[in-house]
Amino acid sequence: MSTLALNEFSAREIQAFAEDLVKRTQKNDQKKDTVQQEFSTQIKAALMTRLGIPHVRIARRLNIHRETISKYAQKNNELFNKMLQDFKGGACIPDMAQKYGVPQPLVWSVILQEKTDQERFKDLNWGLRTWDNWYFNDVDHRFGDDWPGRIPAQLVAHTLFYFTRQNDLVFDPMAGGGVVADTCLAFNRSCWSFDLLDRIKTRPEIEPFLWDPENLAWPVPAGKKPDLIFFDPPYFKKMAEHYMKGSISDFSKAKYLKFFKDLFSLMREHSKPSTRIAFLNADFRDFQGIPAFDEDPENAILLLEYAKLLENCGWKVTHLIDCPLSTERFTGNMVSKMQEKRTLGIIRRTLIIGKPNIYGRTCRP
Repeated sequence: MSTLALNEFSAREIQAFAEDLVKRTQKNDQKKDTVQQEFSTQIKAALMTRLGIPHVRIARRLNIHRETISKYAQKNNELFNKMLQDFKGGACIPDMAQKYGVPQPLVWSVILQEKTDQERFKDLNWGLRTWDNWYFNDVDHRFGDDWPGRIPAQLVAHTLFYFTRQNDLVFDPMAGGGVVADTCLAFNRSCWSFDLLDRIKTRPEIEPFLWDPENLAWPVPAGKKPDLIFFDPPYFKKMAEHYMKGSISDFSKAKYLKFFKDLFSLMREHSKPSTRIAFLNADFRDFQGIPAFDEDPENAILLLEYAKLLENCGWKVTHLIDCPLSTERFTGNMVSKMQEKRTLGIIRRTLIIGKPNIYGRTCRP
């Protein structure tokens, strides 16, 4: 087949080809996980400051004086101005992140800083759903680390869009790979994140903290209360072997539910009347290799139980949003065997949204 010369295409065809090339390039960029690297103390301070973490906590976390953070501020403003100029000159985000030694979400935070939420969705090439089914084919690899149970940044962004406003404070109690913090950077929300694993070199914004089921405590001093608590915990018995020893994923059913009962109450105590909780979880049923008719409900934890716990602990459930897992987790061979045994698998995942019930009482002793 002969190759057509460029002058044989119409202007409209050339424009369509160029637009398609841009879209394909964007998709390819999204498939690449950001390289994990240690950032300079100056960049760590900039990242944490932009997420609204108080200077006293930044100083303690980075082992620097509070005055040093202020000294970094002017240098970082100069850095951000250089980023904006580079972007206006046609530089791409991954190249800018590499050039300046910063994480990609911080670059997005800078170049999107004057944008509305709708404009941010558009610039990130994300469709904005206006219904209660948030299905995404894949995670966006520009946000968050490769991590067990990683969720799409698009899901977090939709939660921010509908249940927060710019400059609000988001509290992430089990931050994992940092998807929530990264998305908050891109959408101009403050974010305080906590997790078991301390990764000061690559994730300074995620402060180490253990939610001890025997002695639950709030990780920060009483004071500023969050506008949104985004809670994506390890699911019961799912991928337990991939989490650190002591993860709640490997608790017994009774201990797992007791943990949430106590934590939901603690969260209620540290919320204001306008706070929203966004709790992401899935049904657990012991369905593997078993006909649906023969499943033992005593071995299951359905989403209904989490909703009941929330309401018993001072929260009023306001929305149930479907965020299904991909069907690709079941291979063709698995599907064939499931059909043969009449096994009913799970792709359902739900985001439960709640607000404080001003007439409800907490169930924590």
